[in-house]
Amino acid sequence: MKLIVLIVFLFHSFFVLSQQKQVITEEKTFLGYFNQMRFTKRIGTWIDLHHRTTDNFVNRPFQSLGRLGLTFFITDHFRFTAGYCFAYNYPVKGTHANRIEHRPWQQLLLKQEYHNVQTIQFLRLEERYNQEVINDEATNNYIYTNRLRYNYMVLIPFSKNGISLKKLFGVLNDEVFVNFGKNITYNTFDQNRFFCGIGYQIGKNSSVHLGYMNIYQQLSAGYKYSESHCIRLFVYHNIDFRKEKS
Repeated sequence: MKLIVLIVFLFHSFFVLSQQKQVITEEKTFLGYFNQMRFTKRIGTWIDLHHRTTDNFVNRPFQSLGRLGLTFFITDHFRFTAGYCFAYNYPVKGTHANRIEHRPWQQLLLKQEYHNVQTIQFLRLEERYNQEVINDEATNNYIYTNRLRYNYMVLIPFSKNGISLKKLFGVLNDEVFVNFGKNITYNTFDQNRFFCGIGYQIGKNSSVHLGYMNIYQQLSAGYKYSESHCIRLFVYHNIDFRKEKS
């Protein structure tokens, strides 16, 4: 009898929670430019710039950000980067206040290749200082949180020769975000971003990726979620200034 009561209670709790769960659906566009420069055997830089729009993909801007970092090449395929990111958040629909975020970050990145299939994965830690907005006005107060991100990308050639100049290739990418810190209460899980698309090798050191990205995010209230259907266009550019490469 106690087991039956427990099962009924758990079922009722699950039903109530599922009824309270609210999911907002959005359409967005993500534009990004990534630049990695290498000056010596060990030292390089990381730059990426982004502009993002929403409401039928392009009707309203919602975020622009720039990220800069100094990279230490442990090996040619394994590197550590630390830097700073500035994010500008445009007003939420129906409001007027802009919000900024200061975001120091650190990252480990590993590149590997298996029978012409390339993989890129990174683990990134972010220290986030989000400007607090009260009564539709930005304040001088910042809320501090931490976020951990794990990204895994697979580049799949469409030819036996691997990823080569002026050729298309497939791109699969998934990134998981986890929040932590004393100011995180209901959304330890932040979001998951899954991308599927095609790439094109423009030049020896540059490529472009275009495709569909799905973002499923838990908002700070805990019971509110957003699911975004996104067009994503990223351009990648690598520059090596070394005269002698090892």
